[in-house]
Amino acid sequence: MGSVWRSARSIADLGQHMADWLEGRIPSWPGYDGPFGQEETDGARHLVPTLTALNRAGFVTTQSQPGELGGGYRQRAFVEGVVHDRNPLLGRVLALQDQGLTVVRGWPKRQIALTEDAGRPFTTIGGWRMRRNDIHSMWRGIGSQALRELKEHGAKVHIIDTEWGRDDRLWPALDGVVR
Repeated sequence: MGSVWRSARSIADLGQHMADWLEGRIPSWPGYDGPFGQEETDGARHLVPTLTALNRAGFVTTQSQPGELGGGYRQRAFVEGVVHDRNPLLGRVLALQDQGLTVVRGWPKRQIALTEDAGRPFTTIGGWRMRRNDIHSMWRGIGSQALRELKEHGAKVHIIDTEWGRDDRLWPALDGVVR
């Protein structure tokens, strides 16, 4: 893993490497604990083409999940990533707010539930303050130029479908921003 990620000089390079990871050519990435495919057993494999296209366009995805409903469990379709603040893709991603999606640039100030089990939040984002060194720990082992670009120009973006269980709005909208 090390040399591939250490060779990254930019956010765009990180996106290329992340796409290679999604396609199974790289076994892991610095912020991920485990081999590729571990989470794909739950039916999320259909997200890979969209996530790969986003990464190749410069939106480096770091978390995602499909919308699902089942029993007392429900989750919202969601993707989180980082894009260079001067990449035109950033504006197109932020404009997804106009398509009925929740788009948050930066870290959400209030807690947003992404999954619920028996009516209680199970997975959330936001509502707490990120530490300064979170970028260092998440991206340990990448090239120093890429790390510097992440810190100086990386725009973190969260995109969340507002409707529980829906899995047919976020992914086509994301496909549209990379066309």
